[in-house]
Amino acid sequence: MIKRSTLAAVSAAALVSMSTAPALAMDYPSERLTYTIAFGPGGGNDRMSRTLVDILKSYELYPNDIVVENREGGSGAVGFSYVKRQAGNPYSATSTSGNFIGTPLVANTDWTYKDFTPIGLLASDAMFLVVRSDSDFGTLDDVVKAANEGRLTIAGSGSAGPERVTASLFAKAAGIEYEYVPIGSGGELVTALTSASVDAVVANPSEVAGQIEAGTFTALAFSDSARSTNHPDIPTFRELGYDFDFSLPRGVVLPPDLDPAVQDWWVETLKKAIDTPEWQEYLVTNGMSGNPIWGDEFATYLEETSADYEAVLKDIGAIN
Repeated sequence: MIKRSTLAAVSAAALVSMSTAPALAMDYPSERLTYTIAFGPGGGNDRMSRTLVDILKSYELYPNDIVVENREGGSGAVGFSYVKRQAGNPYSATSTSGNFIGTPLVANTDWTYKDFTPIGLLASDAMFLVVRSDSDFGTLDDVVKAANEGRLTIAGSGSAGPERVTASLFAKAAGIEYEYVPIGSGGELVTALTSASVDAVVANPSEVAGQIEAGTFTALAFSDSARSTNHPDIPTFRELGYDFDFSLPRGVVLPPDLDPAVQDWWVETLKKAIDTPEWQEYLVTNGMSGNPIWGDEFATYLEETSADYEAVLKDIGAIN
């Protein structure tokens, strides 16, 4: 038999717990935030993270100190692992990137995207399918027709990166075959297309913006779920009847096992941050697409993006 004193103690503990949890949420944030960058200084993830932290500070959106630290190594594995191990700590945050999806697929990490509290997708690295303006490809359907009539070559940076994934998803949606040509850098992609060494390239908008503006290249389609904020005249693949989206996440996540009120606080705070002129300037300067999604929708996006990436890597033999 349970004694009355034991029941009383249990009830008292429960009341304390019930009263403490809301208080913790109401007090948040009351401590210094450690913002971990899983890559070295000067790269794309570093620029995004520091831009966001500067906005949080300058607009006083975070009412306490923020310490930024770079924990590079293992294509993001070291830094993301560190944040994952901060489970239950609401004063740790990090920025996602393509490696947040790709690294666990090709390496033995102690984390995946599932091990974090999703806050929001703030920007996307999505891709253009680009052709020469003087080519016979006036539309995406022309590209599909050419593939069905003969050999089609599409180039992209690297052999198993987002460019390869985008090209493969397009080919699958269109029911075509193509030859993929891996190129080393954005500059080499431009050279390959300019010289007609390939029929088309898949490229980050920032890599081909100058040629598009000059009229020498034409972007036929954009791989994000919505049109680019910087190039709203270019339709998405899905708009043109090719049923896929693919982009890489420039977002924010926190460690696992947090009070839902912490996630809510960050969602509302980052909505304010991306509405600033400084963030809009970041998007333009870095050729990013600004189609934000939040919380559980961001989690779904990460799941779908990882599944697409994994399927293509298996198809091309990059992973088993």
